[in-house]
Amino acid sequence: MASLIMTQATFWLCVVLFIRLFTFQRGTLRFRRSMSCLAYVTMASAGAAVIHILQGDLVLPGHAWPLVVLLAVFTGLVVRARGNLAAVLRPGASGWNGLERRRSNEG
Repeated sequence: MASLIMTQATFWLCVVLFIRLFTFQRGTLRFRRSMSCLAYVTMASAGAAVIHILQGDLVLPGHAWPLVVLLAVFTGLVVRARGNLAAVLRPGASGWNGLERRRSNEG
């Protein structure tokens, strides 16, 4: 039973990840070849996982839940960034780094 749940969760997470990356529209954002290649590899991997699950070649064991959770977090971040993989992977992407708080405590 746990194996079926893990496999179905992986299937739907990969479907959502593939669709969100496929429908990304760059708009005014700048083009980065490395990010485009990384998005392509991510989409190819997600699509391959979907195909293998549909064929029955990929069945996750019940104890693979950490990988499914990791995939869920990554998929959630990609959806939150509206498919912008560069925004997910950019170091220091958070809006607040704590400098203001540290400066106010010094005085």
